[in-house]
Amino acid sequence: MAGIGPAPTPTPILEARGSPVGAARRKAGEPRPRVKHPACPRWLGREAKAEWRRQVKQLDALGLSAEVDRALLAAYCDAWGELVTLDALLTKAGGVKEKNWRILLQKGRAREQVLKLGQQFGFSPASRTRVRASAPEVEGHDRSSYFAAGEN
Repeated sequence: MAGIGPAPTPTPILEARGSPVGAARRKAGEPRPRVKHPACPRWLGREAKAEWRRQVKQLDALGLSAEVDRALLAAYCDAWGELVTLDALLTKAGGVKEKNWRILLQKGRAREQVLKLGQQFGFSPASRTRVRASAPEVEGHDRSSYFAAGEN
């Protein structure tokens, strides 16, 4: 049976936010995933893989990338790829017209998923204000190469 009220905030998130109760609320056995760059799933489409590269680069630089988050990040990137595909399809079909209502509906659902899942990673201005993170070294990656001239 689920508890009443919002889900408890994990201690690392409380600490990242600078919460004074973060350390006090630490629970014995609370999982702390190792910071490590997750592998991109092969099944993602072209645009979803491009979004994966963009977002993992940023998460790695903040020290927030973890293999355990691979599925959630894949879901976010897949929703992004769907949103981009549906936008192109809508444009090709002549834009917002009554006959295109199904595309509009699907695009709205994809947009909702992007927003919902993106908040889990701090991908919005509002959710980002709640995260404080240093940029530790990420296993197997040199952060300085992520921001070389010409990279997006």
